[in-house]
Amino acid sequence: MGTSNWQNLSYCVDLIRYVAPKSVLDVGVGFGRWGMICREYLDVWEGRVFRAYWNTRIEGIEIYPVNIDTYHECFYNKIHVADAYDHLQTQVQPGQFDLIILGDVLEHFTKERALVMLQTCIEKSRFVLLNIPIGTDWPQGAEYGNEYETHRSEWTTEELDRFPVADKRHFKDYIGRDFSTYLFSMPRK
Repeated sequence: MGTSNWQNLSYCVDLIRYVAPKSVLDVGVGFGRWGMICREYLDVWEGRVFRAYWNTRIEGIEIYPVNIDTYHECFYNKIHVADAYDHLQTQVQPGQFDLIILGDVLEHFTKERALVMLQTCIEKSRFVLLNIPIGTDWPQGAEYGNEYETHRSEWTTEELDRFPVADKRHFKDYIGRDFSTYLFSMPRK
């Protein structure tokens, strides 16, 4: 099941709490980290401890249905089994989500499709939280029989800094590779 680095987790929680979204879309659910974190820090930490009181709508997109397990139902209101590129273009409406999370997702798409996907997310959501490997040290093929885990693009901070950055921080993983967390937001009128 898809998972990611841990070095940026407290920073991401700070950003999620700052944004305080009422609705979240987790693109590339994988293990379900972002659904769990959002549920805990947007509902439970706000005193809505029991499921009957949760009021944050958390949805996900996952292309590889084998990744979806029964525990995901505890944190997500709904998981769409779909290609994220197509789903974001055709099924997600502007303003439908306050926060879209792209947690180690863009590198699994060609650069062309990933750029369109990122711009679409920024245009359709108040905020976009992006976690992404930076540079050429992240080759990856199919993992655990999942061809969608293949890395198809490489990224630089210069490319990402061209988007409307609200906040960002750069990290090193456990073996010293670069990765970054960005919070994007279009200026609102």
